Amino acid sequence: MKIKAVVLWMLLAVMMSLPLSALETDTQTVIPVSVSVTGNVAKPGFYTMTTLSHVSDAIRVADAKAAANPMLQSMLPAAEANLLTPLNIQSTADSEAVSYYGLRNVTLTRNGKKQTLDLLAFFRLGNLEHNPFLKDGDVIFVNAGQKVITLQGSVVKPGDYEFKPGDTVHKLLELALGVTDDAALNRVLLYRYKENFSDFDRSELDLRGYPDNAGSALDKALQPGDRLVVPANSEYRKAYRVSVNGKVKYPGLYYINDNTSLYDLMLLCGGPTQEADLHSSFVYNRNISDNSDPDFARLSRFAYSQMTWLEYSYLRTKTRQLKGKYSVSVEECWNTQGKEANPMLRDGDELYIPETLNGVWVAGQVRNPGLITWKSGMKWKDYVAASGGFANNRKQQGIRIIRVNSGNWIKPSDKISINPGDIIFIPDKEERYTWDYVKEAMLLVSQFLTILVAIRTF
Repeated sequence: MKIKAVVLWMLLAVMMSLPLSALETDTQTVIPVSVSVTGNVAKPGFYTMTTLSHVSDAIRVADAKAAANPMLQSMLPAAEANLLTPLNIQSTADSEAVSYYGLRNVTLTRNGKKQTLDLLAFFRLGNLEHNPFLKDGDVIFVNAGQKVITLQGSVVKPGDYEFKPGDTVHKLLELALGVTDDAALNRVLLYRYKENFSDFDRSELDLRGYPDNAGSALDKALQPGDRLVVPANSEYRKAYRVSVNGKVKYPGLYYINDNTSLYDLMLLCGGPTQEADLHSSFVYNRNISDNSDPDFARLSRFAYSQMTWLEYSYLRTKTRQLKGKYSVSVEECWNTQGKEANPMLRDGDELYIPETLNGVWVAGQVRNPGLITWKSGMKWKDYVAASGGFANNRKQQGIRIIRVNSGNWIKPSDKISINPGDIIFIPDKEERYTWDYVKEAMLLVSQFLTILVAIRTF
């Protein structure tokens, strides 16, 4: 029993001593140090940090601009919280730090010895030797970073990089975190300015096999002002993206090649369902539809009186019809199994097959506007009568039939057949007041008098 009691007391003593030793170790580790931060920082001077702080932490405190950059956000231990002034951290682009802060040429003077630190190599590549812990008496000088080299194109981090002596193509691409999948490495372009900084030479670098077997081109030394462009390969993973919506078996997004026809796409999506209205279906290109139309934007700002008849007709047509719509019959394409009306598709095409709407919409000045069940042989007046007849304020002229498949407005006639989905629109009377008639009469009189005076003086 005595032996068990002794063992238990020893275990308890060891457990109680662990927190104390850990606390003592933490207390001994967090030691305040005084460092100097000078150069291209917002608030140069002496700062009290700790031995757990890095060079980047001191720059973060001394430079309000750098503090706004996520790359320079400090991850200080909780023990240092009472030593630092809280900063308002805001997000900004990673490349801005590359352009405006001297991250790659930070000079650290310690015990009379100078060393150059590349903080960008630490932030991008995790190179700890370029961001050491602080020691008492350290002097940190942040250079302005006036000399730059530019990296553009298919790389992960394009931008203007501060130049550092000894930079090579390989080192620059490494700092940019490499190239993207679509990079055309067989013809990377290097632009180098001549001494007059107006003319430049262009050379092509073959970096196929990057990063392991790209040859000597990776070791090519760079100079201030160089521009390195990694072009994209437009043929990489080339595929057209099209979509199918509406009443098909498998609607959604599809990737096709450049020899896929409309009928091929309809087979891919399982074909139309029983509820599909192929007569009202259409194909359009979203890329073309989304393109801006300067004339339409210009005319949209004008009043009717400021436009010519042709301009107003163009504006009216543009608002009625879908831009980018193919002039093709989806119904004919399906019924002939692609032998007719079967165009080749292109990137951005969309096929829309609506649900069969077995009705005609009678809108406007009728007693009961709404959908009327479509029946073969019914004329437009029959649909108006089925909706309760004309209302009292309807306009005698101006009745139009709007075709569902084209959006065209046509004048009604007994010879015109009405299709499911068509709209019969009956406008209302234009409100006119006595003063409107007076103004028109005065205008006519003034025009007549002007003509009469012109004839007499001729």
